[in-house]
Amino acid sequence: MHVDWYIIQVCYAGMEVVDFSHYPDRKYQQTWLRTFLELKFAEIGRSASDVTDVDVERLYVQVNKFSLVMLRSLSLLFYVVITMLALGSV
Repeated sequence: MHVDWYIIQVCYAGMEVVDFSHYPDRKYQQTWLRTFLELKFAEIGRSASDVTDVDVERLYVQVNKFSLVMLRSLSLLFYVVITMLALGSV
């Protein structure tokens, strides 16, 4: 099963400050992702029981990689904007 487009739906909620003390542990994330996939499967007429551990693990890895990339991208963007403001470029 190809689940790449789910990453955006799962990850993008907007954020201002990252507080890693609120970041859910692996078990919680996998439970949440399984429920998410079961609902998505139901939307396309498939059985929730069709969701496999492989599907959940694949989405877990993709979501966490995406989260890291987004966090790094946002940090870089904020750095560039602050630098431009400090230099009077904006």
